[in-house]
Amino acid sequence: VNPNAPKGGKVVRATGTFNQFTPFIAKGVGAPGGSVIGSMTLYDSLMWPSGDEVGVYYGNLAEHIAVSDGATQVRMKLRPEAHWHDGVRVTATDIKFTFEHIKANAFPGVKAAYASLEKIEALNEREVLFTYHYPVNLNAMMALGKVAMMPEHYWRDRDSSKTSIEPPLSSGPYRVGKFEMGKYIEFERVPDYWGRHIGLHRGRHNLDIIRYEVYRDATVQREALLKGLLDVFFEPSAAQWAKGYDLARERSSTLIKRKQEFSQYVGIVSALAFNLTKARFQDVRVREALTLAFDFDWMNRVLDYNVYEKPESYFHGSFLAAAGLPSVDELELLEPFRHRLPPRVFLEPPFNESPVERLNSRESLIRAQALLEDAGWLLRDTRLVNAAGDGFAIEFLVNTPSHQRLLLPYVDRLERLGITTKIRLVESAQYINLRRKNRGDGVFGSLAISFPPNQEVPAYFSSRSFGVANFAKLSSPVIDVLLEKVVGATTRRDLMAASRALDRVLYWQFYYVPVRALEGGRMVLWDKYGRPEKQSRSSWGFPDSWWWDPEKADRAAMEPEPL
Repeated sequence: VNPNAPKGGKVVRATGTFNQFTPFIAKGVGAPGGSVIGSMTLYDSLMWPSGDEVGVYYGNLAEHIAVSDGATQVRMKLRPEAHWHDGVRVTATDIKFTFEHIKANAFPGVKAAYASLEKIEALNEREVLFTYHYPVNLNAMMALGKVAMMPEHYWRDRDSSKTSIEPPLSSGPYRVGKFEMGKYIEFERVPDYWGRHIGLHRGRHNLDIIRYEVYRDATVQREALLKGLLDVFFEPSAAQWAKGYDLARERSSTLIKRKQEFSQYVGIVSALAFNLTKARFQDVRVREALTLAFDFDWMNRVLDYNVYEKPESYFHGSFLAAAGLPSVDELELLEPFRHRLPPRVFLEPPFNESPVERLNSRESLIRAQALLEDAGWLLRDTRLVNAAGDGFAIEFLVNTPSHQRLLLPYVDRLERLGITTKIRLVESAQYINLRRKNRGDGVFGSLAISFPPNQEVPAYFSSRSFGVANFAKLSSPVIDVLLEKVVGATTRRDLMAASRALDRVLYWQFYYVPVRALEGGRMVLWDKYGRPEKQSRSSWGFPDSWWWDPEKADRAAMEPEPL
């Protein structure tokens, strides 16, 4: 950060939609910028991650943090100066209320992330005690620090299980300003923010206004940027990134592109999952066939200009990725479940080391067809049917044209196998509601894992997480046990063994089709902002540590529109 960064200015960003303000609940679509996990705009969290030290957190609301010898309890003492925007002090009662609200009302992925918590006690006004069901590692404990805290006195007379269109009381560096549901929202900087003098916040929260405009489609968002209606756009399309801005940048020198690699997350940025609650996807042979039908090399070469890496692990890009055959430590975890796991978990290396992964495009389809036949699905007059004569059909549910485009070559290969397919493109709010209602056969999702891993791993894969985060609807007692080992690991050796064992089981059960490995972010923006010389290793730091530069903004305003 720049501790002397000036205050002022604004940024206009895009969002898909929003229609309510109540934190955490599995209803409606929450406001952008009001993120309740891993964000510090509207709300405060107990801790905050370091920008350049992986796995390191600093106290925010929490002034002191102590962990019990048995790693089953965490005690936190709150800063006495922390207060809500109405002047009321933040207390241990607020912390207790927030986590009880999560347990009662949060969407399943968040509930699962904190399911290891047994109880939360407010010891006095400033001290809170977290007790776990079993010993957990420090990374799991640090997950406590990511959560936005809610004011108990504000919600006492309101129903926190229901959606609300009333801007909520918060304590963060910004508050809700002007807004119109489904159209735009502004967050206004709080000049007397309680935490402004803490070292953690110096040089941050510099922009006076953070505004989000609703554009429901990435294509429209991109056009809005080029028209000057947006200041920044995070480009999801590799093709657009490679070629889509060439002409615009020739016409305007103040339209810039930035790419950054992040070290905070590892794994798979995009995966395709099939709804495991539906009978036809419960056979591992069917899931393997569907995985073999996906041609990553063709997609990456033709659609994505070879931008992406092929995912080699659910912990891609880290030392936690499984390799070779299971180690002695891994076998100790896997042996109790040998009778419930495919033999390949023990006998074959996963991912790019597997002979299956070296098949060419045609051989993969031949192998997929054989697996489907073995599972009882036969090709009859170009149609794949089972013994009862029922056809094999898949409806893909997507909310972006880029995902629709990505599916088209995959759909072509599935139809060559005799599978009837349909791609259903819906707008963001409907997509979220349909996902929550368990609609659709195939959906895209992210399996990005913070490094070192913590509570989002159970959110993705636990039987107790049956919401949007667990987008495969995965429920496996074996995986549940391995997740406890990952979350409870207290040494590097234990974490490696548990993560690699989990990696193998996930891979050889073919629960997901790995589409793209995690990579850095892609940002296109108008050059109106100053930024620190040293960039964060874990995030853009935007707009958090950037600041408004009037000279740059004037220069950008004088240039002609690139469209």
